[in-house]
Parts: sequence; C-alpha cells; structure tokens
Amino acid sequence: MVVENNTLLTSGRLLVATFLLPETISFQVPARDKDGKHRSHPRGTLSGQTNLNPTVHSATATGAPTAALASEEAQQHPPSLYAPTSSIHPLTSSIASAHLPSSRRGAPCEVALSPANTNVITPPPTSPSFFRTASSSETFIHAPRPIGKDRLRDDRTSILHKSHHHNMASSSILAPPTSGEKEGRTNVFPPSAPKPALNQPRSRTSSGVYVHTTTPSLPIQRKPERRVSIDSAKLYADAPWTVEKAVGGNVGLYNAVNSIQSQLTKTVFVGTLGMPTDALQDRTRGDIRAELALNHNSVPVFVHDLDFEGHYHHFCKQANNLRSKGYEDGSWKHYVAVNRAFADTIVENYREGDTIWVNDYHLMLVPNMIRERLPDATIGFFLHVPFPSSEIFRCLHVRKEVLEGLLGADLVGFQTYSFARHFLQTCSRLLAVETSPKGIQLENTAVNVGIFPIGIDTKSLALKRKEPEVAQWAKELKEKYSGMKLIVARDKLDYVKGVRQKMLAFERFLNLYPEWHGKIVLIQVALSTSEQNEFQGQVSDVVTRINSRSSSLSYQPIVFLHQDITFSQYLGLLTAADLCLITSLRDGMNLTSHEYVFCQEERKSPLVLSEFAGTYGSMGACLRVNPWNYTEVAEAIHEALMMKADEKSLRWHELNKHVVTNTAQFWATDFVSELAKVHSDVQRRYSIHIPLLNLKDVLEEYRAAQTRLFLLDYDGTLLPYERPSVTRSRGKAMNEDMIKTVRQLAQDSRNIVYIMSGRTKESLDQVFGSIPGIGLCAEGGCFLKLAGKTVWENKVQEGSDMQWRKKVMEMFEYYKERTPGSEIEEKDVPIVWHYRQADNPSYGLWQARECQNHIEEAIGSIYPIHAVVGRKCLEVMPRDVSKSHATKFIVDTLRAASSTEGESSSSSRPPLDFVLSIGDDRSDEDMFEYCNGLTQDDDHTSLTKNQIVTVTVGSKSSAAKWFVPGVSAVLQNLQALAQT
Repeated sequence: MVVENNTLLTSGRLLVATFLLPETISFQVPARDKDGKHRSHPRGTLSGQTNLNPTVHSATATGAPTAALASEEAQQHPPSLYAPTSSIHPLTSSIASAHLPSSRRGAPCEVALSPANTNVITPPPTSPSFFRTASSSETFIHAPRPIGKDRLRDDRTSILHKSHHHNMASSSILAPPTSGEKEGRTNVFPPSAPKPALNQPRSRTSSGVYVHTTTPSLPIQRKPERRVSIDSAKLYADAPWTVEKAVGGNVGLYNAVNSIQSQLTKTVFVGTLGMPTDALQDRTRGDIRAELALNHNSVPVFVHDLDFEGHYHHFCKQANNLRSKGYEDGSWKHYVAVNRAFADTIVENYREGDTIWVNDYHLMLVPNMIRERLPDATIGFFLHVPFPSSEIFRCLHVRKEVLEGLLGADLVGFQTYSFARHFLQTCSRLLAVETSPKGIQLENTAVNVGIFPIGIDTKSLALKRKEPEVAQWAKELKEKYSGMKLIVARDKLDYVKGVRQKMLAFERFLNLYPEWHGKIVLIQVALSTSEQNEFQGQVSDVVTRINSRSSSLSYQPIVFLHQDITFSQYLGLLTAADLCLITSLRDGMNLTSHEYVFCQEERKSPLVLSEFAGTYGSMGACLRVNPWNYTEVAEAIHEALMMKADEKSLRWHELNKHVVTNTAQFWATDFVSELAKVHSDVQRRYSIHIPLLNLKDVLEEYRAAQTRLFLLDYDGTLLPYERPSVTRSRGKAMNEDMIKTVRQLAQDSRNIVYIMSGRTKESLDQVFGSIPGIGLCAEGGCFLKLAGKTVWENKVQEGSDMQWRKKVMEMFEYYKERTPGSEIEEKDVPIVWHYRQADNPSYGLWQARECQNHIEEAIGSIYPIHAVVGRKCLEVMPRDVSKSHATKFIVDTLRAASSTEGESSSSSRPPLDFVLSIGDDRSDEDMFEYCNGLTQDDDHTSLTKNQIVTVTVGSKSSAAKWFVPGVSAVLQNLQALAQT
C-alpha cells in the first residue's frame, strides 16, 4: 500500500509494545564492595574518581534477547547510527555533554575501581544477564559478556580515538599477533573506550560471579545459589536518577517508527526498563512513569524480577533446549505473567482510536489478552524472527495457547513468505482453522497475515557515510591492505549465525585456490554473546588452525576481531570491502547485507549470502550459498573475486534497488497503514456488528423492484444439517415446507430463483425438478442450469486436466481407513470426504486438517485445485469454479437479457434491481463478496446499497450485511416475501 508522506496513518496514537524500551534508568548510588553491599562515602563524593583508567561497573540491560522459536532474532542496526546513548563516560563528559543531553536528576553515574588482568564469567542462567552483580572490586577487561552487545559501540567514543589515527597509520596491520593476542586478532582498530555505566538495582535472584585470569580456557563453574537481594528499597528511593538511552533493544524498530513521526499523531512506546525493579518503591516507580510519559513518550511495564528472568532466560530460550515438564510449566507461568503485565499496562493507557502494535516473540500472548478486554481495538503483531515449521512448533507444550494469543490481532506480520507459510500451516494443523494465503478465518473473526520485509533507514545512513571519519577509516583500510582483496563479515558469535561454517568454508577456499595465499584477508567482526553460545560456536579453534597454517611474518589470512567497533569504523569497513560474506544458518532480516550494499555505491562489490537468511528472498542478485556446503561457499567466494566489472555493476544495481525501495520507513508505513485497512474490514465482518435481518428494512426496495434475483444455498440454509435418524423423523415435514416456500417465490414473474448447492445434478433435480422456472447450481458452481432451461451447462473449463481426481481419491482412501465412520462422495467433478458420521468427531476434524495440508502441498502445487473446508467435510475442486463464478455468469446473463435503451422484445426483462443472497458456510462467502460488489460497477447497471441483501445463517464472521439465527428464520422470511 502506497501512502503519501503528508497523510496521517492513524487517527489516534500509535502504541508500540516492545520488550525493552528505548530508554532505561540509571541511579546515583554508592558502589558495592566485594560482598556486594553498597559502600558509604562522604556526601558529594564519588568513589573511583582518582582512578585514571576506570572500569565502569554496570548492572544494566546490555543487549537484546537472542534465540527463540528455533531461530535467531533479526540482526538490527547499531544503536550509534540513529540513537546515541545519553549516558556519558567520565573521561569524555566534558567533550560530549554539549551535544548529548539527557534527562538528569542528580550527578552522573558512579564509577567503580577494578583490578587488571582478570575476567568475570557469569554462570548459565539462574538470573538474567540484565541483572549482573559484579562488585566494585571486579572488572570486565576483555571478558566475554553474559549477553553480548549485538550492536556496535556508540561512535561517540571515536572522539577518544582521533588522536590515535597517525599512530595507527604508522603501525603495520600485517604484523603477526603479539604474545598477548589470541585467536588471530590483529590491531585493526584501536580498543574502544569503556561504555558508560548504568547504575541500577540488582535482581533478587543473584548468581555467583567467578573470576579467572585471561589465559586459561573455560573455568569450572559451581551451581549458582539464590540469595535475597541486599539492595535497599530506601537507598534507591532517595537516590537521584537519570533517564538514559538503552544500549540494547530492537533498534531497527525504534528507527523505523521514529522515521515516520510526521505521519503519526503521536507515538508511545510500551516496554520494560530492562533492569530489576523489585527494589524500587511505589513513589520511585510513579516518578519514573511520570518522567517517561511527559518527556520521552514511553510507558514502562514493571514486572517482578523472577517473572522477567523466567520469561526471557527460561521460556524464550527453551525452544532450543527442551527440558522437563515441570521446568516448562514453571517458565510458562513467568511468560504469561509478563505478557499479562504488558496487556494490563496497554489497556490502562488505551484511548479510543489508538492503534496497538505488538512486537516480537516476547509478547505473543498480548494480542488476545488485549482483545478480551478491548474487543474493538486495532491490534497488530509483527514477528521479527523466523517462525518455525509446524513440525518444530508442535513440540512446544503450550503451542495452542501461543497461537491463540497471536490470533487476537487483526494483522500478523512476518519478514518473508516462508515464515508466514509456516505460521498458516501451523494454525491449520494445530488449531483446525480455515486458512488461505491472505490469513485465517475463525468463527467470529478473521486474522490477516502479511509479509513486510524490514529495511534500513537509508536517509540517516547516507548522512552518516558523509562524515569525514568514515572516509578516513576506509582510506586507512585500503592502504593497510593495498594489493589484497578484503572480505568483511560482522556477526554475533551465536551458533545460528554460522561463523564457524564461514571459517571452515574460507579454509576450504584457501585449499582449493592456493593462488590466493597472501592476496586475500578475511576480517570477521565477532560481536559478543553469552559464553555458552560462544563455546557452542567453536570458532576460535578454526581461526587458530587457519592462521597457524597460512600465516607468515607479513601476512595473516583471518583477522578475528572479538570486540565491538564504532559505527564509523564499521561503515569504513563496508566501504573498503571487496566482498561481504554472510553464512547464517537461520536468520531473520540480516540488515548487514543492506548496509553493505548501500555502502558499495562506488566499488559495487558483490555479496555472498546464505539461503537461510530471510534477506535472501528479496536479494536474488546476490550469490546464494548453502553454508553447510563448504565447497559451494568457497567457489562462490572465488566467483565473486573474479567477477567482471559489468556483472558487478548489474548485480549491485538490482540489490541497491531493493535496499532503497524497502526502507525502514516504507516497512513501518506499510504495516501501520495495512493494519488500519484490515481492522476496518474485520470490524465490518464481525457477526456481533452485523444487524439481524429486519424485513421492514428491505420491503420497500423489494416491492418496487421489477427483476428480483434470489440466490439460496441449500444444506444449512433451506434445510438443516441433521443426522440420518433425525432426518427420518423430521426431514419430510421440513422438506415439504421448504419446497412450498420456494415454489411460491418462483411463481412470481418478477422473481428469478436459483438454488446454489454443492450437491450433484441428480440430487438437485430430484428435489427441485418439479418447480417450473427455477435455476440450479450444482457441485459448488461446476454445473449450472439457467432459470427456465432444462439443460445443464458445464462451467469447468474445457481441456482441464482431471488427473488430480485419481491422486485425491488415493489420499482420501488413506484417511478414510484411519478415520472410522468417515466416507467419500465422488461427484462428477469435486470429490468430498465426509467425517460427519465419524466415531470421534474431534479426531475427524484433526484428520481433515492433516488431509487438507497434505493435498495442498502434494497435489495443489501440481494441479489447479484447492481443498475447501465445509461443514464436517473436505471438498477438493478446481480453482477456476466457485459459487462466485456461477453468480457472475447468472448476473451477466440477466443483464444481457434485460431491455436496453431503444429496444424491446417479448422475452426481455427490466434491468436487475434487487438481489437477495443467503448462505451458511465459507463456500458462500465469495458469493456474498461478489454481490456486495455490484454496487461498485462502473456502468449504468450498478445497484444501490439497499437493493442488495446478503444474509448469513448463524453467528459468525461474514461478508454478509445481515444475519438470521437459523434455518427456520430463513424460511419464515422467505415466506413473508413470497406473500408480499
């Protein structure tokens, strides 16, 4: 959907729910001693101020959560590009304070002393890594952080590096690593200054902290012990605090929403602070709420520390590590509690007209929780990570609850088509709901599913690239690697990022193409993650082996930077590159590929991209590789390096076209505008909003009409669905009443009556053949007998391949044998599998959904057929026939027969001026939609809104304008019209 830049996307506010807010809180409190207790010092003084090279203690949220649902979170932009943090390092405060304001209450954060040459390793999760508990006597020098900052270091720290540029230029980047350097690291970039601290409360579920030197491998860890928090609520109640920019979170979302502020009335972010809050008093929480609401357009969600920990570190992580039932049930309770807290906060702050946008896997229950309390709210959900296949998702013990939580939204968005397809198939198989490529049809509503690939903010990135520091870094890199080809890569050290596979493929490349020895360098920027993930990644051993075999005094093939670099350095690296190599094993939208293409405006170097990255579906001009096939990756590297200039230019222009078109602004605009459109349509189709049919509303138009068209469904509309025993006792009387009513309608010369059924031609002729002038539609639109005619017309296209019938019969036989009581009805064209009489109806429904998916995947991809779910049945028929197609043919025939201006004949009719369509199931919905659309015809034959009456039977979502409660109500209304 294209929206003008000056058009408001929403009438009210946009409430954006995300797990972590763009802001967090930092307190000015005394530092902790070695026992974790806060030290006291004279008023107005800060410990650690005399240290010339302080290491900052932090208990802040250090990064965004990673894996969930057997996938990895989509890689986001570095925070320094669009949202520099507000906290200021003590050494640079005098320089940066002029242009980096923050909301301050009191002095800057505390700085703690730390000894050198030690590492701090936190054990596996007993407490979340957001709640680190390092004391003032501990340090983080060169230590892998429990949750690595998957964003690049704020480029403000580059102010400290400008004085080093000349020294850097004089030192050789090709020199072999010194004894203190490991894993192939070379001094490509100077070490970045420590990040400013965010002094925050600690969790009540603190874990032990282990200290070891930098040389040994992984330490032996003992089981963490829980202990009661020693943080005083009073201490934090009286402590000054500041609002600072968070260093983690969904930065891509923040940037995208901020880029469309001119098209929004107001934006309000809803999320957690990413820090423990149990120690905060109600007064402090109230002050934080007021400050964030008034000055930062944010609403904090306060959750218990245990719920925060169990939600993220246990439930959100368990898809890759399923444990005992007790463990799953416990973590599930925490997940529900956090989602409930979000829903409560959103409902409390909701105003009529607001649009609610829920983001990512942390909050998958929130849409339905909100829907239960705000049934008319506009709710959208977007998943930033891949959605797994149904075979994987069905292993989750709370699979139905999670899916039902998502189905509370009006629109569910995904990054790629495959992710959306996985979701639709999972809902079909596990919830037994009707799905289509557009979405999911429920009994009382419809949920739309859309594909919205996220992009980058090209305008902001273009401005950043123009900064002199970016050009300086690109120049220095080209000089240092003069005469060599430069491959660049930037990934977190998570297993699914495929860094190990990349190194093994590069090793294969050096073995297959020895002529490149000494002529190529791979610079891998490895962003920190949890130590367990880094250990599983097993990258360092491969890097060491390659460098030990292929290095010389002046050459090292892999530069492994296990550190953060500034964003200016990152852009310089992308600008100077001859090739970007991305080998993700499972990824959402890897935005590094977008940034690389955008930075290659001059060089137009190629991109090698994993087929398992969500980006690949939109970047067909890249070189696709299977990261598990090391030879294929090696050959792709060689192909990229040997590619001619004209091919490079052609591929780059195709890639750049996608990048500049599918921007972050386009993504946010597209999703919000589509959500508004979908909600309007869904609201219209709610049965509770569809009025009960009142004949007084249509009698005036009915009496004035000269040509009336009746389109009446049979089973479930004129005659109820009943079991054989009930049909034998009551069916005869009801059938006689129905025939009498239809006969009375057909006797009026102004009425044209059609029975629209899925039954066979023979069955309809047997029931209605005695009524003169009636029209019949059999087998769901495959055959049509026009009113007043005696010959059936075949509406299936001539020459259609009917070989599918044999394959469908084989599949239906398979499911019939396994579903006692079910039966197969073979019509002239469609084939129907009925499970109405199945011994176990719920099992029959489950089998029907399995059969539907089986047919669509195995046969529907080959033949032009589709499986239609009916009442207790599954019908397979050609795609080009339906009740809608039959209705269109009937209307066109009547219009052709109607008298035109200046012409008259005995057989002509007045123009069609009244339509009544009644049906009860999903096969009638397309008929309703076509009839409603007759008001929009461009020619003079279009009807007015009051001349079209579409009615659904029963309480369910429908495209019909009215509804009646049951079959008896249908017959009563038809009898009243017949007697008018």
